[in-house]
This record gives sequence, C-alpha cells and structure tokens, in this order.
Amino acid sequence: AGLPIVATAVGGVPDVVGDSAALLAPAGDAAALAEAIGRLQREPGRRDALAMAGRARVADAFDPAAWIGAHAS
Repeated sequence: AGLPIVATAVGGVPDVVGDSAALLAPAGDAAALAEAIGRLQREPGRRDALAMAGRARVADAFDPAAWIGAHAS
C-alpha cells in the first residue's frame, strides 16, 4: 500500500522485508521501536524512501511470475 515498515527483527521478518525496506528494532526494545516510529515522523524523506523500497521489494521478491520462473525445474 506504499507505507513504510517499522517492525521488530524477530523470526523471518528481516528476511521478508529485506535490508532497505524497513526500520527494524531489536526484539523487546520498546525504546528502539518508539525511536524508529519517531524517526519516520521527523523524516518525511526517509518515510517516502522506505515506502518506495518496500513496494520495490514486493515487486522483486514476491512477484508470482518471477517466483515461478526462478523455481520451476
């Protein structure tokens, strides 16, 4: 939907969102999570860049046709 992602770096979350499409906070670190949210409030350019990177990540990594082509054998 074109929104930036703020999440905790637990389980497969870092693998799903990639390196440049989200702000990730350590698990259990509420202060780091709050800081990441505040950063997006203060930095509209960063917020927009993350949103665009997220959309690109979905298009590249989760496009059904590309996935089928990469895994068909």
